[in-house]
Amino acid sequence: MLRVTKTHPCPVCQRPDWCLYSADGLAVICQRIQEGSTRRCGDAGFLHFIDPASKPTGKPIRRYVPEPVKDFTTVSAGYQAAITAELIERLALSLDVSIDSLERLCVGWDGESWTFPMRDANRKIIGIRRRFPNGRKFAVKRSTNGLFIPDGLSNVGDLIITEGESDCAAGLDLNFDAIGRPNCNSRIDMTVKFAKGRKITIISDRDRPGIKGAKKLARKLIKHCPAVMIMVPPEGVKDLREWVQKGFNGELQ
Repeated sequence: MLRVTKTHPCPVCQRPDWCLYSADGLAVICQRIQEGSTRRCGDAGFLHFIDPASKPTGKPIRRYVPEPVKDFTTVSAGYQAAITAELIERLALSLDVSIDSLERLCVGWDGESWTFPMRDANRKIIGIRRRFPNGRKFAVKRSTNGLFIPDGLSNVGDLIITEGESDCAAGLDLNFDAIGRPNCNSRIDMTVKFAKGRKITIISDRDRPGIKGAKKLARKLIKHCPAVMIMVPPEGVKDLREWVQKGFNGELQ
């Protein structure tokens, strides 16, 4: 399998990274889109056959035609309207975070998974993350990765930056102004634009990619913020959410 590039984007999601395609162009492993796939290939993504009959018959490969970009604000509002108190409580118990924090992150339900809107630096919803009961996480088709920005967030003062929606919820439970990035290496410029002028604490996951990503973000933020600090959970603790579960009281050092 070959890695997609800017000149040869994924035929399924049309993005230039993460995904793989076969040399003959008939098979694609897409990390973002499950719909229409044959099966999951571990952590690599979902296996799609662009035109399984094309090789033996000589038919031209079917081209992927992207759907129009969705109005994610309307879609997210629909998911929020569909979720029940029981479903929110179920997620809160499984993550050990508060219902209030999940509601501030505008959690919804699409019939199969919990949903969280992803926003740009102007707080516009540009995509939606799906979180399945088994812990798997994918984006709604045609989403753009963005930030998890809760309702009721101020525009000034201290701000903590976490990885993901559940760590962001844990930060909110500590009464911080908190936002979450989709992963440790993404949306740096968007994060800088949103956080500009504030005193920042980045709380990374305790792994090499998380710490490396936090340092990379900090180097960008320090040019635009009065103070930037990185905190890493102690030995044996994976992330902020687990740290809170084990007694972290929110004291920033």
